[in-house]
Amino acid sequence: MEKTKILYFITRMDQGGAQASVLTTIKTINKQQFEAFLATGIGGRLDNKLQHDKQHVYFLSALKHDIRFKYVFHDFFAFLQMGRVLRKVKPDIVHTNSPKAGVLGRLAARVFWRKAKVVHTFHGLGFAKEQGEKQFKFFVSVEKFCAKFTQVLVFVSRKNAQEAKELGIGRGVRTEIIRAGVNFNPILPLKFDVVAKKASFNIPANAKVVLALANCKPLKNPLHFVFAAYKVLNQMKNVYFIFTGEGPLKEQVSHLVENLNIEKHVLFPGWRNDALELLAIADVYASVSLREGLPMSLLEAMSMRVPAVCYDVDGISEVITNNKTGFLVRPKDIDKFAEKLKVLLRHNALRERFENAIDHRDFSEFTANTMVKKQERLYRSLVPPTKKNKGRRRFFRRYRNFKKSTKGASNGLRD
Repeated sequence: MEKTKILYFITRMDQGGAQASVLTTIKTINKQQFEAFLATGIGGRLDNKLQHDKQHVYFLSALKHDIRFKYVFHDFFAFLQMGRVLRKVKPDIVHTNSPKAGVLGRLAARVFWRKAKVVHTFHGLGFAKEQGEKQFKFFVSVEKFCAKFTQVLVFVSRKNAQEAKELGIGRGVRTEIIRAGVNFNPILPLKFDVVAKKASFNIPANAKVVLALANCKPLKNPLHFVFAAYKVLNQMKNVYFIFTGEGPLKEQVSHLVENLNIEKHVLFPGWRNDALELLAIADVYASVSLREGLPMSLLEAMSMRVPAVCYDVDGISEVITNNKTGFLVRPKDIDKFAEKLKVLLRHNALRERFENAIDHRDFSEFTANTMVKKQERLYRSLVPPTKKNKGRRRFFRRYRNFKKSTKGASNGLRD
């Protein structure tokens, strides 16, 4: 049987949920039915994981990460590079991820290889009103335009899907809910030592730890993490805060920590490759993001039974049950956020109750295996093998109006 070729576009292989999802899919997808290719910009932290597979990985030198006017010529050349990859791979399906690659990749597929079915995944909507009203409206209009030549829009959370619908993105286009997925049976290194791990950060063995796995970008909102830490530390001294990742706000938050004189208790260690070990020493997971599709770091926290305090944005409430597995706080309410942190840090019995609730919660829809199986099912629905053409793929005409076909489905969404 001829394999279905799938070409994934992603802007850059940085350390993030979208990148982790794509890598997981490429690694575990059914190799007898599908052949996966990846095209990405250069300079990502995860590039080294791709260097060994030169036959299926294409690095696009012109594809820059940031969306800025000064990169407009780079974007044009990236568009041409995408076209060259499309002509070489001749994919049956183009699956785009991340905002910039999502726009350029879909445009390139439309121009250079119109035979391919096009899928785009929103790993969270990549625009917010906090970035400015004009910019927000511009990106909404761009997404509306690109949706016109997309066969399927995939969302990782129902809230993102509903917001896109309200904004008019993808009207008449088939939509699917496919959760980001992680391994819910994580295994720590055999000789892992909690006390030694804390000591590596100069954290006392009996101290409490609040952890955020994110990056220092505006929508991840590290400044609020610092302000919340300051409010907690005013009343509790034996608590340490760790915020991983790099980004344009790193210098600003470092200065803020110094000015507040809390640099010994609020740590910014940069990018890490030991997320599970950090979660193993954490008492509370914290998320102050202003935008999140379905954060894989939060799912990893749940896999390690770490209760969470989070701003209630996007798909967070689809993972956290308020007052049961964590606390949900109205976005930007730093006082309330700090108060909930103090409650969890002070009451061991409450944390244990939350941990037990996490243990009994059914997270099967958030597993990596479920994510990949749903993607495979989606691909087969777009390019099915047929006996009539002896296993070769037939490209069907796209239906503009996608009707519900599963019992219980609503708003054109399918799980």
